[in-house]
Parts: sequence; structure tokens; C-alpha cells
Amino acid sequence: MLTTVDHLKRLCIDHYFQDEIDNVMDACVDLVHSDDLLDATLSLRLMREAGYYVSADDVLRKFTNDNGDFNHGLIKDIRGMLSLQEMSYLNMGESSLYKANEFSAKHLRLAIKYLEPSLARYVRRSLDHPYHVSLMQYKARHHLSYLQNLPTRNTSIENLALAEFQIKKLQHQREIKEVKRWDPAAAVDSLPSYMISCYKALYTVTNDIAAMVRKEHGLNPITHLKQAWAALFDGFMIERKWLYTNQAPTPDDYLRNGIVTSGAPLVFLHLFFLLGHDLTEGNNDHMLRIISCAAKIMRLWDDLGSAKDESQEGLDGSYKELYHRENPHGDVEKHVLEMIAGEWQDLNRECFSGTKSTLSHTFIGASLNFARMVRVMYGYDDEQRLPILEDYTRMLLF
Repeated sequence: MLTTVDHLKRLCIDHYFQDEIDNVMDACVDLVHSDDLLDATLSLRLMREAGYYVSADDVLRKFTNDNGDFNHGLIKDIRGMLSLQEMSYLNMGESSLYKANEFSAKHLRLAIKYLEPSLARYVRRSLDHPYHVSLMQYKARHHLSYLQNLPTRNTSIENLALAEFQIKKLQHQREIKEVKRWDPAAAVDSLPSYMISCYKALYTVTNDIAAMVRKEHGLNPITHLKQAWAALFDGFMIERKWLYTNQAPTPDDYLRNGIVTSGAPLVFLHLFFLLGHDLTEGNNDHMLRIISCAAKIMRLWDDLGSAKDESQEGLDGSYKELYHRENPHGDVEKHVLEMIAGEWQDLNRECFSGTKSTLSHTFIGASLNFARMVRVMYGYDDEQRLPILEDYTRMLLF
């Protein structure tokens, strides 16, 4: 049952069966204590995703020796090792999951050349694009291809997944048409001519969204949306000042401002109101922590891959360069990757801590998907191209 739930989630069709999935999770709580690596890690991951809190250190202790190292005999269990690898990315600071990630990645890469082709491809893709930190829609087609090569197949699930892919494709094509239909109606004569069309588009769309929220949820978020746009432009002006005055900010100052200029707070605030939330003392801090994690992940991934492509000089848009100035002998890339991993752990804590959240499951899911999308948007190759983004765009629209 848990394997079926996992397939439904990986194919992005689990929302059709949410009641059934909830019943399965309630019935399978004890499986987390299994002596089988696949059973234990799969149930642990699905329970954590469903909002149950179970200590990973407690669950994985039975698979380690007295030194806390994983038993070498586990390396023959490829599917169990793959499940262990995927579970490790839901780390909330647990020491066992640091070791799980390193142990499983090392031995899975060594095993690839001995596996049958379909499983080898699946393992390689899982290592290169881990399930939890990758965009589900992008992974779904690869997972379907894997299922279609298994000796035992569930054609009903496969057909539903294919239908869902087609529905999503038509939806995105309609959205593209809607974007093209934006009809700017506001005129601001005091702006330069080249800015008027941009302002009109922002003015129209923002007011349309505020009207939609007011109609659907009885809230009027226009003041908050205006403040968010103003904060974004203020952030751009700070970056312009750094560049114009040849003044390099500290890495911390740059990243603090970069959270704003990433655009993430603006996007999340629109989403927050569209889902019917209202800002309160109870949810504001939680929302801000989630936004901060996702925004830092986005800014750091961008700077990690695109600084060379954009010929940045560290004055308005390269954390790597700024950090290198202060730490000329440090491993900059390792440091940035560790920071990204730390932000993912913080985001996992906010989303999977098991405490009752005032934010909806939909908003939390969207926050995770925003962070997952970053690897698609900024997955530069050695030629500074974006092959994953190109592939995903073709998959969505054509």
C-alpha cells in the first residue's frame, strides 16, 4: 500500500486519492519500525511528508553499528539504499541523515554500472535530481518511464498519469494565452515612456489579483501588495547604489537584500492572499521564515551558477564573489552548497516539524515547490546552458 501511495505521489496524481492515502498512512504507522530498510525508510519518508513526526535517528539506529556507521551489508539492497538516499533529503538536522546521505550516495554510484539499464537510469536520475528537492512535475514523467519498464505494471495508474500530464499541458497553454491578453489600462504620464508599459502591466495585474481575492475570500490585500512591490524596488535601488558607488556590501548585507530582490517575498505574498489567508500575529513569523528559506535557496543557487554567465562583479549580484573577497583561501562553492543544504533543513523543519501550523497545506506545498523549482531554473551545465529548464518547458507546453 505504501509503495502505491509513493507511486501516486511521484506521478502527481495523489490529490485524487487523498482520503484513501490518509487511511493508508494511519494503518501503516508501525511499519516504520520494520527491520527491512526499504519498508522502514519509505514509511518514515511518507509519514514525515504527511505531517507525522518520527525521529529518523531512532528509526535508523537498527541499521547502524556501535559507531553509528551504516552496516556494510545494506549495500546489496539497491531499492532500500535508494529509499535511504531519498529519505536523507528530509533532514531537519538529524545526524543519522547526514551519514545516510553520504553512505547511500557513495555506494549507489558504485553500483550503477552493475545494474540493469532501466534501474541504472532511475538510480542515476535520483542521485542527480533527488526526489524531495526536485520539482515533482518534472520527475513524474521519468518515474512513469521507470514504471513502464517494470515486469509488473499497473496500467490504471499509468493511464491516469498520462491523462493528468495532458490536462496540465492544456492548463499551461491556456495560462500562456491569458498572459498574452493582459490589457494595460493605467497611464502614468510622469514616468519615462519606456517604463509606462511596465507600470501599466504591474498596476493592472496587481489590482486584478486584489479584486479576485476580495471576491473569493472577502479580503482586500491591495495595501500589502503595494508595500511588497515598493520593498522590491527599494531593494533594486540598494543594489544600484552598490554598483554606482563601486561599494561592495558584506556577504550578509548582500544576502539580506537579495532575499527581497529575488522576488520570492512578492510572489509568496500574492499566493498567500489568493489562498484565502490573512496576515495575523500567529502566522506572520511562520510565513516569513518559510519565505526566507526559499528565497535564500533561490538567491544562492542563482549566484552559484549564473555569476559567470551574467559577468557579475560582486557589487550587485554575486554572493560567491563577495564571500571570496572576505575568505580568499576558502572553498567558496562548498560553503555555498552547505548554506543551501542548511536552508533546506530549516525549510523542512518549518514544513514537517509535526506542530500544528496556521498555514494551509497548499501554501506549505507551494513553498516547497518554489524551492524545488530553483534547481530547474538555475541548473547550469558546463556551457552555461539550462538543459533541465529547456527539457521541462518542452514537457509542459509541447
